[in-house]
Amino acid sequence: MQELYEKRGLSAHEIAVQLGVSDHKVNYWMDQHGIRRRHWSDASYIKHNPNGEKFRIDLSNRELFVAGVALYLGEGDKTNSGLILTNSDPGVVKLWGRFLEEVCHVSPEKLKARIDYYEDLDYSSLLTFWSQELGIPIRNFNRPTIKKGRAAKEIYRGRRSTYGTIHVYFNDSRLKSLMVQWMQDLIEGRL
Repeated sequence: MQELYEKRGLSAHEIAVQLGVSDHKVNYWMDQHGIRRRHWSDASYIKHNPNGEKFRIDLSNRELFVAGVALYLGEGDKTNSGLILTNSDPGVVKLWGRFLEEVCHVSPEKLKARIDYYEDLDYSSLLTFWSQELGIPIRNFNRPTIKKGRAAKEIYRGRRSTYGTIHVYFNDSRLKSLMVQWMQDLIEGRL
């Protein structure tokens, strides 16, 4: 039973069905053998990620690790359940991509993105630019947001991004919880 629950990630109900016994009986034997039950969020994560974690942490490049955490502390979304970093500077966003790829082993193929841009810019060019810069496939870009109004006028041209603003998404609650802990560690001088 422990093999089915802990190693294979089956739920108590799935084990009951497989063994042909009641859910109550499985829960009883789990209690008898000291098998700790998963939190519902862990069970949901396992169900939605049957092949295991979507990432693997490698801390061998300490500078990149600390840079990625600091970057997220400054530019990342703190309220979403996944990781979202928003910026208009290609160098900053490429650094974030390197952090995800080299430290977290998240392939650009697994990332999603969205571009915000002013109405006088060409979306097709922006899409091609960001896709090539970050290695994110064009099919992984969500519908853009077009900014209209005074900021698109000539007088503001020098104070806004040539490439629009990009939001880079990696939807993984476990990696987000690690990032929250790393940011706290950085703030408190433990990183």
